[in-house]
Amino acid sequence: GFNSIMVDRSSLPYAENVAQVKEMVRIAHAVDVEVEAELGHVGTGMNYAVDGVSALTNPEEAVKFVTETEVDCLAVAIGTAHGVYKGEPKLRFDLLEELAAKVPVPLVLHGGSGTGDENLSKACRLGISKVNVANELMRACYDALLADGMEGNNIYKFWSVLEKGYKAKCAHLFE
Repeated sequence: GFNSIMVDRSSLPYAENVAQVKEMVRIAHAVDVEVEAELGHVGTGMNYAVDGVSALTNPEEAVKFVTETEVDCLAVAIGTAHGVYKGEPKLRFDLLEELAAKVPVPLVLHGGSGTGDENLSKACRLGISKVNVANELMRACYDALLADGMEGNNIYKFWSVLEKGYKAKCAHLFE
């Protein structure tokens, strides 16, 4: 029932990343499923001092990667990180503009949580088609539970409270 998959082999050497993603694309495309892959590597926010500046996506390599693998969209590393940031995120918008100008498929931003509304908005204006924000969405669910309280019979509202928090954060991010 899925119409797309994410294949993250970004921690592998380039040739292995290409080989594994290319095989997944072959299989997925045979059943009309699109494939997102990652080039460069989006590390963790807790190691942001290193991960936020290393393994960024090279534009020329990205064009070659898309051609070789035939992926449908590409997650790029431009200075974001997964999870909670230790330090302030500094996105490389110059790199994003170059990638958007050269790469012939939609671009994806992993590690969008905690980057700030202005950074996300600018990234989308400059070429990002999809933003991953799992940490922010889960945090919104947690905050909604804390705000509503789960004492007594409120536990029966658990799922509706999670949904409320999730929907509110989604609406904010879409805006």
